[in-house]
This record gives sequence, C-alpha cells and structure tokens, in this order.
Amino acid sequence: MPEYRQNPLTGQVVIVSAERGSRPHHFDIETGEVAIGTSITNCPFCEGNEHLTPGEIDSIRNSGTFADGTGWRVRVIPNKYPAACDYNGFSTYRDFRESLEFNEKLSPFDFVVKSIPAFGEHEVLVDTPRHIISVTDMTLQETIDMFRMYRIRLVSLQSSRKWAYVQIFKNVGLAAGASIPHSHSQLIAIPFVPLTVLNILEHAAKYRISKGNCFWCDLLTNEIQFESRVVEETESFLVICPFASRFASEVEIYPKFHESLLESFADEIKLNEFSDLVRRTVYRLEKAVYWIKNKLAYNFVFHIEPFEHEFGKNIFHWRLSILPSLARAAGFEWGTGLHINPIPPETAAKKLREIK
Repeated sequence: MPEYRQNPLTGQVVIVSAERGSRPHHFDIETGEVAIGTSITNCPFCEGNEHLTPGEIDSIRNSGTFADGTGWRVRVIPNKYPAACDYNGFSTYRDFRESLEFNEKLSPFDFVVKSIPAFGEHEVLVDTPRHIISVTDMTLQETIDMFRMYRIRLVSLQSSRKWAYVQIFKNVGLAAGASIPHSHSQLIAIPFVPLTVLNILEHAAKYRISKGNCFWCDLLTNEIQFESRVVEETESFLVICPFASRFASEVEIYPKFHESLLESFADEIKLNEFSDLVRRTVYRLEKAVYWIKNKLAYNFVFHIEPFEHEFGKNIFHWRLSILPSLARAAGFEWGTGLHINPIPPETAAKKLREIK
C-alpha cells in the first residue's frame, strides 16, 4: 500500500508508492512518440474499452446510456496504479490528523521517522472518448465538459468530509509525465494540507489583514496596469506570464472576479469563456515552440483552496497554471529549490501575444 513519509527535519511529506511504478507506458521512452503497437483497440480510455478499466465513479453521459458502457462524454474511474488509497481506519480528515498528529513540523532534536498509510483518493478523469492528446485537439464542448466534471468531483469530495485538500492536474506528453496518449486528467484527494499550500495561505492571510484586500486581486490590477506580462485579457479572465516564472513560457489564468472556490464556479457563460481561453492559450504555447517535433508536452495544475484550513474564508483566489515542458530541472534546481528560467516572462508574454 502507498505510504506517506515525513522528513523529520522539515516536516515535508512524500508519497512512496510502488504501485505507480507498475503503470503501463504507451510512449516510447527514447523518442517521446507513441509506442509501436499502441492503438485505439488497446487504449483503456477509448470508448468501447470500458472493460479495461475499473468501474466508473462518475460520468457525464448522453441520455439513455448506462454506467461502464458507451455513450459517455467524460468518465471518472479509480486510478489502477494509485499514489494514495482509501483507508477504512478513518472516517474524516480530522480523525486522521488527530490520531496520528500528522503534518506537524518535528523538532530536529526529536528524530522520529514517520511512515503511515497513504490514505487518499486517486481518480482518473478521461476527458473525452476520442483518442486525442492535447486540449487543442478537443472541441469547445469537450473542454467545457472536462472543466464541469472537475467541479462535480470537487463538490462530491468536499461533501464526504474525508479530505482536507484536493489537487487536480493534467499531464500531456511523456516529458510532462503522461503514460497514456489519450487526453485525461487526474485528481488526488488527501486528508491534510501540504506545507507548501499552508505557506501560501498564511502569507495571503497576512496580506489581507495588512491591506484589506485579496493578494491576487491586487496582483491582477497591477499586471493589467503594467501590461508587459499580460498574454490575453477577456471580460472575466486574465492570462499572464507570472513575474517570478519558474519555467520558460509558464502562464497562469486567473478569474478577474474574486472567487476562492473552484467548486463554486457555476456560471455557465463564464465557464464557456474560460474553456475557450484555455484552448487558445495552449494553442499559443504550441505555436511558440515550433521547433519541437511532436506536440508540446505540458502540465495543467489547478491551485484550489483547501476544503479546511485555519486561515479563514475568502482569502484564496483560484487559478490555473500551464507549465510547458521545455527543459528539465538540473542539479542547481534540485539542490537549492531555485529555478533558472532562460526566458524572461515579459519576453514570453510578448511572443505569445503576437500569436493569433
């Protein structure tokens, strides 16, 4: 079973999961291309191959169709090779935290090695029944359905009261960590809030106390005023290359209206606007790296407010990061945690703005 292991000095948690090492790879490790012998007939995520996956948890379906059969538009299934597994020893995240006193920074003079079951939920959201790879291959309606399912799953997981934090992400291409060349997203729910997220929440709470405003709302006002890092602005959303970009051509998409919870994002007109904007942004990124032989590999990472935390409500501002896989982290990055970005965000934003 997967385990959470905690660094006794820093309190940082890692997941050790031998199960993840068993997952199949449909990409050629050497070339990054789809492996020979991989086709729609043996892709577990293609319509008609539902028998190759665990039974579905949820779905968006055409009327008159049934679970684990054809006729779905988005399908949610348990990950066969999970990073975290449901664990019946706890009924709520509070039981987990209080019983094991987890997520506490330990004294360096009290050396304790902690290893406990990786209680959690790991889901695969198959974005479309069609055998495609990138968001730019998807229709607008498929993209809308994908984001709608994110919201559905967040509402369901929050209501269970078992989880404190959910991470939604999407890996596209081998270089970004994908193992199957069929558009899909993943969701991992855990019963504690990671230290990195807690640190962001703490600083956001201090900013609100000091300034009386949401940090990210003020950030967007500043970016719109100075323009140099803005890629695109629509009525309700802003695309920027962040000031302290870690990666070349890293972009973030923010709602210009203040909204803490992605699961509360229920305005259908704005959902359509957001979905179309995401597709255009990925299209720009793909066009900007014309020298890459295959499609650009990239990651989607949603920054979502934890279901439960100590810093109060309405201080967070959800957003989507899109991280192109243009270079690997090297020794300096791994040793220091500091990223070296060879393309200033102002330069990247200007280049992306020019692509229509």
